Amino acid sequence: MTTPVVTMGDGPRLTVSDLVGNPLWIPSKIKELMLNQFISEALFRDAGANSAGIVAYTEGDPMFLDGDVQDIAERGEIPIAIGRRGTPVVAYANKRGLGVGVSLEMIRENKIGQVQYQITQLVNTFKRADDKVARTLLQSSAVPSLAITNDWDGVNGNPRLDIARAIRQIADAAPSIASTDESYGFEADTIVMNPGLLPTLLDNDKFLKIYNGNVASEHPAFSGSIPSQILGLDVILSKAWPLAEVCVLQRGVIGFFSDTWPLEITGLYPEGNGPLGGPTQTYRCDATHKRAIALDQPKAGYRLTGLLA
Repeated sequence: MTTPVVTMGDGPRLTVSDLVGNPLWIPSKIKELMLNQFISEALFRDAGANSAGIVAYTEGDPMFLDGDVQDIAERGEIPIAIGRRGTPVVAYANKRGLGVGVSLEMIRENKIGQVQYQITQLVNTFKRADDKVARTLLQSSAVPSLAITNDWDGVNGNPRLDIARAIRQIADAAPSIASTDESYGFEADTIVMNPGLLPTLLDNDKFLKIYNGNVASEHPAFSGSIPSQILGLDVILSKAWPLAEVCVLQRGVIGFFSDTWPLEITGLYPEGNGPLGGPTQTYRCDATHKRAIALDQPKAGYRLTGLLA
C-alpha cells in the first residue's frame, strides 16, 4: 500500500537539510500550489507570448464590416467593404517577483514547519497580487457600471433583477458608432464577487427564489455557500473584490494576458554565494514573471456597485 504525499509531513519524514540538499523540491512545490490559482488566468484569455515586453492591440473592435450585404444584378460588380478596428492601444509588460529564504538556523534546528509556512505564504501573496491586478482592470472607467437604487440588504433589494439587467446590458453592447441593429454579440457567462456577500444573499427572499425544484440541492439556505452558478453565470469568488460590488462579464473575451516570460521559480541557492549560505547564512528561492495584461473588449463586462447600504 502506498501513502500519498500531500505535504512535507506525509510519507518519509523530510528534514530541512533534505530540502536544501534537493534544491528543486521547494520551487517544484511552489509551482504546483500556484497552478490554476490566478484569477486573471480564469477571466482573461492567453494571447500568447511577447518577446519585447510590449503588446500593441485595438480596443473595442466592431464585429461587422463597414458595409452591408447588397443585392447584385447579373454581371454587376460585387461591392467590397472595409474592415473596422477599434482604438489602437499599447500594453506594457510588468515584471513582478518575490522570494523566500531558508536560514542556517532553520536547517540545523530542522524548522520544517517554518519552511512549509513560507511556501504557503508566498503562494497566497502571489495570488493576492494577481487578484488586485484583475480588480484594478475591471474597475477601470472603460467597463460600464451601474450604481443600483435598491441595496441588496434592504427590503426592496432584488439581486436577480439587477444581475439580469447586467446580462442584458452586455448582450446589447455596441460600438459608439454603430447602426441600430449592430451589437458586439457578447454573452455574459461569469460573475465575480466577494464571498462575504453570502450573508446578504441568504437573507434576500427574491434571490433565494431562484433555487427550487431540480436545483434545490444548491439552495444557499441548505448548502451554506454561494452556488456555483447564478442565473446561468459561473461564480468566481475573490476576497480582493469589493464587498459592495459584483462584475458580470464574458470570460476570455473581455481581456487578455501576454507573458514576456511565464512564472519562473529558481532552485534553492546560497544567498551570498558562499559556504553555509554566504554572509547571511541563508539559502533562497525566487519567483518572478513578466506579463502584459489589458482589456480589449471592456464592454463585455458590466459592474454593479452600491450593493450594500
